[in-house]
Amino acid sequence: MNENELIDKPLSVSEINSLVRTFIKERFYNLCITGEVSTFRPSANGHWYFKLKDANAQIDAVMFRSANALSSFVPKEGDKVEVRGSIDVYEARGTYQVIVQSIRHSGLGELLAAIQKRKEYYQSLGWFEPEGKPPLPQYPRNIGVITASTGAAIHDILDTTAKRAPSVDITIYPVLVQGSGAAAQIAQAIRQANDLSLSDVLIVGRGGGSFEDLLPFSEDEVIRAVHESQIPVISAVGHEIDTALSDYAATKRAITPTDAAMIATEGWHRLSLQLRQTMAELSSALVTKSERLSRRIPDTALLRSIIEHRLDLMKPADLTYLERLVEQKHTSLSLRLSFSIDSARDSIDKKTERAASKLNSLLPAAALDVRKKANSLEPRLMAARPEALRGLFDSRYAGYAGQLASLCSVAELAMEAKLDAAASALAHLEAQCRDLNPENVLQRGYAIVFDSNENVVRHEAELTAGDMIKIKVADGSFSARVAAGEGK
Repeated sequence: MNENELIDKPLSVSEINSLVRTFIKERFYNLCITGEVSTFRPSANGHWYFKLKDANAQIDAVMFRSANALSSFVPKEGDKVEVRGSIDVYEARGTYQVIVQSIRHSGLGELLAAIQKRKEYYQSLGWFEPEGKPPLPQYPRNIGVITASTGAAIHDILDTTAKRAPSVDITIYPVLVQGSGAAAQIAQAIRQANDLSLSDVLIVGRGGGSFEDLLPFSEDEVIRAVHESQIPVISAVGHEIDTALSDYAATKRAITPTDAAMIATEGWHRLSLQLRQTMAELSSALVTKSERLSRRIPDTALLRSIIEHRLDLMKPADLTYLERLVEQKHTSLSLRLSFSIDSARDSIDKKTERAASKLNSLLPAAALDVRKKANSLEPRLMAARPEALRGLFDSRYAGYAGQLASLCSVAELAMEAKLDAAASALAHLEAQCRDLNPENVLQRGYAIVFDSNENVVRHEAELTAGDMIKIKVADGSFSARVAAGEGK
C-alpha cells in the first residue's frame, strides 16, 4: 500500500495499528537500550513485566520466561540496566513495548575494562608471578577460611576437610563477600590471620554469583592483602568459569571452595591413602607368613605316634641318652628365654631413656620458640585473651610429649606380649617332652620287659617257657619267669 492509498482510503483502527506494528518491527530490532527498572512485577507464568525509564521518559518492557531463564540475575526496582531486544506493538491497545532478549547491569563494559586495566597494572609489578609467593604447606595443621559465615561455601569446605583430613583444625574469619564494605573486610581478615599466625594456609573466597557479586575480590585492597600475606593463600571465588584478580595474586587458584579444601588437604589425604595401602600389604604379608608357617608345623598326633614308635625300638641306654638330651634341651631353652627377656628389657630401657632424653632436649627449645613468638605478638595477643593463646601453644607441645610417652608404653607392652608368647610356647614344648619321657610313660601304668640279656622284649615270640625276664615299672623293677604255656 503506497502513500497515496493511505491518504485517499479511509483506514480502520485495526489497520492503522497493524501498519504501525509492521513498520516498527521492520526497523526497530536488536536494539540496545539503557534505563532504570521501574514497577518490576514477575507474573505467575514466569514472564517479567517492568518499565524502563530515564529522567524524561519511560517505555514498557517484557522479558518472556524463555529468555529470562538464561539471565544471570533478577532485576529489582531502581537497577540501572542495559537490555537488548526489539520494539513490538500491541495492536489491541495501540501501545508498544520492548521485547527483551537479554539484560545486564548498566556499565558492565566499563567495569570489565577497568578490571582489565587493573590486572595489567599489577601484572606489570610482577605480583601475579609465581616467584616469591609462599608455597603451600604439605601437611597444614590449621586452615584459615575467609568467607561468609553462612552459605554453601563454608559448609563445603568444612565437610571436605573433615572427610579428607579430620585432624586438621579450621579457623573461620567471617566477612561480607559482596556489596559495599566487603573488600575492606576481606583485606582486614587476611591481615588479621597473618598477625595471629594461627593458620598454615588461608582459603579466601565464596560461592557462585553474578559478575557484580564477585567484584570485591578484584578490588585493590584485596589484591594487596593477598600479595603481602606471609601465609599462602588459595583463592576460591565462584565456580570454574568465574575469575577474580585475587586468583592471580594468590599462591593457588581453586575452581570452587570444595576444590580449595581438597588442595589444602592433599598431603594429608595422600598420606592416609599410603597408610591404608601399607596396612593392607602388611596384613596380606602376615596372612601369607602365617599360612606358610602353619604348613611347617607337624601334626601333633602323628608326631606323638612317631616318637612312641621310636621309643619302642630304643634300648635302655638309648632311653637314658634321650632323658639327658631332653634335660639339656630344657636347660638350653630356659637359658635362651632368660637371655631374650633380659635383652628385650635392656633394649626397652635404653629406648625409653633415649626417648626421654630427646624429649627433655626438645621441650626447652620448643617452649623457648613458642615464648619468642608469643613475645613478638604480645601487643596484639595480650589484648586477645593472652592466657588462652599461651595455653593453646603449651598444650600443643604437651600433647606431643604425651604422644611420645604413649608410644613408649605401647612398645613396652608389645615386647612383653611377645615375651609372654615365647614363654608359653616353651612351656608347651616342655609339656610335650614330659609326656614323651619314658619315665612319665611308666607313671601312666605301662611297663618295660627285658630278657636275660637286658634286651627290651617287643614281641611275645621272643620268649619261651621258663625264660627269666626283668620287668621295669614306675617305682622300680622285679624279676619273673615265663610260665609254661606262654611264649613259644
